[in-house]
Amino acid sequence: MIIITSGSKYIDIDAYASCIAYRELLNLQGIPAKAVTTAKLNESITDSLLHLNAKLDKYQKDEQEEYIIMDVSNKDYFDKIVQEDKITELIDHHVGFEIYWKEKLRERADIELIGAVATIIVERYEKANLLDKMSQDVAYLLMSAILDNTLNFKAKITTTRDKGAYEKLKNIVKNDSNYAEEYFLECQKGIENNLMNAIQNDTKLERVNSIIPYIFSQLTVWDKSNILENKSRICEVLHKFGDEWMMNLICLKEGKSYILSNHEKVKKRMENLMRNKFHDGVMTLPEVWLRKEIIKKSFVALKYNLNE
Repeated sequence: MIIITSGSKYIDIDAYASCIAYRELLNLQGIPAKAVTTAKLNESITDSLLHLNAKLDKYQKDEQEEYIIMDVSNKDYFDKIVQEDKITELIDHHVGFEIYWKEKLRERADIELIGAVATIIVERYEKANLLDKMSQDVAYLLMSAILDNTLNFKAKITTTRDKGAYEKLKNIVKNDSNYAEEYFLECQKGIENNLMNAIQNDTKLERVNSIIPYIFSQLTVWDKSNILENKSRICEVLHKFGDEWMMNLICLKEGKSYILSNHEKVKKRMENLMRNKFHDGVMTLPEVWLRKEIIKKSFVALKYNLNE
């Protein structure tokens, strides 16, 4: 049995949608597969999406199982069920581990700097001539993933491929409403109903490099106002992970990112990286930045010795 899974701490809508959609694609091709996770689901997976018929499978261990990994390539953060020597395919859009997996899996390692893994999955359906067989519920999941990971196509990482995939999905669901606004407003409602849990569910604990702090949280909201009013509480929650932390708060209404931190070394490194200043623990960026885009920028800065 093929098990399609993702990360260990939490998964977002891109991982969730991609696992479920790729299971459907393999099943359509006559290949038995299950979409499984033991991780928490974060607030990008809304109640409406959870009530669709396209859902995760229950996991039962099978000694013969193989693994396909979605939306993560750092093996230290794979779902705990994964055995590395049984990984047969990996699809991701995060930088840093491309060489390792290309050497290990060759053409079965697909790591591309693109807006969403969901876009790659749409392209897999198209390549297999099965796009017309995609279920509407899977299409809604993949649409949500592309919206979330490209920040409604405002993120720098957005490509024409992401936009093209989204248009193909719209043709499948045949929904003329403003789905993007509906989706992001529902995400914000979920975050505000349990802000502290949302922070914990979208905080990465990973030693990326010497610029990016070990604790890197991210929240995407339509309107930042209610979130920043709870800045002191946010600090308390992130301090539980450790002192060296920062948060990327993305406000879609304004099209800006707000970097929060009260750690002096973190603030200094981020001021050098982003060429901006903190004021009262908050750095306002004039445009939207995704966490993975900030990480990519940090690698470039290190490569060319720019973070001085």
